[in-house]
Amino acid sequence: MPQLDFRKPRLFVDSALAAGQTVALERSQSNYLGNVLRLSAGGTILVFNGRDGEWQAAILGRKRPDGLNIVAQTRPQDRLPDLAYVFAPLKHARLDYMVQKAVEMGASSLQPVLTRFTQVSRVNGERMRANVIEAAEQCGILSIAGVAETPRIRCKPCEATVRLRPESMS
Repeated sequence: MPQLDFRKPRLFVDSALAAGQTVALERSQSNYLGNVLRLSAGGTILVFNGRDGEWQAAILGRKRPDGLNIVAQTRPQDRLPDLAYVFAPLKHARLDYMVQKAVEMGASSLQPVLTRFTQVSRVNGERMRANVIEAAEQCGILSIAGVAETPRIRCKPCEATVRLRPESMS
């Protein structure tokens, strides 16, 4: 069983990972490592991409982190259970929290559904994906849940009349 290290920072990279490979960092990732975490060249972090497992990486660069040198694999890739989380979207802050908790529970796909009574009129898929990645970085899972397009469900009103009170009470 692999030993988990929850003290090292984890970073999602959208590149193939293999020992000895160099991965360029995006500007936001470089800012996060250098200014938020205060890491510099020579420091080590854990990286994953949702496909190749988790890898230890050394930070490259002079003044700020520019890239990562992939050193060794720390955990092999696992699979999430085939579990789709279907939900009616909530308002922004609550939706972010719900996405985070669904990822932590191990949902493999998130499926927002708009109904007649949903208060939200549109869902920002990019924001949801960013929340999925952030939750995966923080909770230690290796797979990234998919975010599906948002369908609108329309149903035909019921043809039958429903009486709430008997006629004798009218």
